[in-house]
Amino acid sequence: MSRFLTIWLPRWPVQRRLLARPELRKVPVFVCRRERRGAMTVVSWAWAEPPPTERRRPVVSGRGGRVAIPSGMSLAEAMAVLAIAHGSRACHVAEVDPDDPAADREALERIARWCRRFSPTVGIEEVIAGEPECLHLDVTGTAGFFGGEESLVRTAVWTLAARGLHARAAIADTPAAAWAAAHHTDAVARVVGEAVPLVVRRVAQGASSHGVRLASRRHRRWAMVPRGEAAQVLAELPAAALRIDEATAAAIAEVGIDTIGGVLALSPRSLASRFPPLLRRRLAEFQGHVAEPIVPPGGEALPQESQAFDFPVRTVDLDEQQLIGLIDGLVGRCLAPLVARGEGVLALQVRIEHAARMAAPTVIDVGLFRPTASRSHLVELVRLRLGRQRLPGEIDGVAVEVIAAGAVSCRQRLLFGGGTKGLEASDADAEVAMLLDRLAGRLGRAAVCEPQLVGDAQPEHAWIAAPPSGRPATVGQPASGRPSSRDRVSRSGARGYAVPRALPVGRRPIWMPPRPVPLDGLEGEVMAIAPEGPPARFRLGDVPHRVVQAHGPERIETAWWRGPTVRRDYYVVETDSGERFWLFRRLRDGGWFLHGMFA
Repeated sequence: MSRFLTIWLPRWPVQRRLLARPELRKVPVFVCRRERRGAMTVVSWAWAEPPPTERRRPVVSGRGGRVAIPSGMSLAEAMAVLAIAHGSRACHVAEVDPDDPAADREALERIARWCRRFSPTVGIEEVIAGEPECLHLDVTGTAGFFGGEESLVRTAVWTLAARGLHARAAIADTPAAAWAAAHHTDAVARVVGEAVPLVVRRVAQGASSHGVRLASRRHRRWAMVPRGEAAQVLAELPAAALRIDEATAAAIAEVGIDTIGGVLALSPRSLASRFPPLLRRRLAEFQGHVAEPIVPPGGEALPQESQAFDFPVRTVDLDEQQLIGLIDGLVGRCLAPLVARGEGVLALQVRIEHAARMAAPTVIDVGLFRPTASRSHLVELVRLRLGRQRLPGEIDGVAVEVIAAGAVSCRQRLLFGGGTKGLEASDADAEVAMLLDRLAGRLGRAAVCEPQLVGDAQPEHAWIAAPPSGRPATVGQPASGRPSSRDRVSRSGARGYAVPRALPVGRRPIWMPPRPVPLDGLEGEVMAIAPEGPPARFRLGDVPHRVVQAHGPERIETAWWRGPTVRRDYYVVETDSGERFWLFRRLRDGGWFLHGMFA
């Protein structure tokens, strides 16, 4: 019996934007489509890190008590619901981005190619309306490599989570049944009787009520429907889980049927005479009477090459140089068609097969910050990642596949060296990108980042660790040189939350500790002439400082969505030793803190 894995990426249009711009996790993000008459309708929305809403009651509640704004709602209505739930400030900082189905589809195709580590047959779902958010994988013969179906579906979910993607997954006899189970993992887990994860049980058993609330909000991310039991396990799911349109759902609701079990109980004559043909087709796909083919991602196929051995080769007999030489030849064959059309590799996947041991293949992912057609550079990155992998005892073959490609800018080399400033900058950018690739290959891609300013008045939250752009960029300007979408004025007339503000020269220190350092741990360490004035002297460690000049105060009040309101008065003080410090007094209790030092 065939088995299929469905991976659902909820609110995929928003997830794609959060991957590119992690700072958007702190603000509401709306992906909207402009209609014919100019009205904006919501395609998808999410607030990854919403503020606590204990004092406010949402008008419309979704799972976990969050605001539910369905697709198709007008942007004006969505903003009204958001304002009632979280206040008008949430509407001011909300990010509104236009819908881009082509970019969403292209990014989903890259993830589909990346998921070939779980199965060689991967396809994107076909939707009647809207945009696809699911991937279908035929795991009939590959689940054993991962230790069983339950281990496979769990590995798929958490591997995607490690890449910053929130996914729900399920395995069933048909793609339609797996799709329904992936969208209702909690209900399937209750029917099958799967235990709550151990980490959730430990949190729930704690004495803290906050921990219990966290456990109650934890949802099951995967489910597994036993073989031949899809009709029984999924009978209580809503009829919409059959992937029917609104007209068919309305026709079913008129006769009082709202579950899959109720639809399955209908006779074939009733289905043919009273309901649209789409319902019969979906039921046949759900029961497996009509095959639902898995179509690989469309577009121009990306190259892939493989080398299978006649018999398993022991790794002790295959040294690193021989394995790298084999991978070098496969990479060269993959680069040939890309170079012919002026493209380079942006993401590469190397799979070392060892199916004889019934284990999952060893997968090496290589991601680059800009496309490259350099064969030696790609092989060097693979070698760096290979040194961190533990190879199996026997190898059956090696496969190399290009996951993503992009256009490569080429220019003629200079005969005598030197050149214009623009050409020198281009060479420097390429060298920086290659250095970042090597660092990511040795340390891991998550360990390589660069500080990026965001528009937050609270200094310790005014930056994020963003993926490197590969070349220096000015504040508020992306690496591509095009105007950032963060610079657009939002719908309410206020600028977006993440827009950096230009600060006067010298008003911000060049060194800041990770957290403000308290100065008044002991009585008498900080002395001010006036209760609300600048400090006259303070002690930093064992060194006393006398203030000869102070500038300020600069009051900062912000971050109501993070909990208690931050209220501070900042001073730039110069001491008798010539040093300049950035101090602030916390208005709540009058405590003094050191927050930076100037040159």
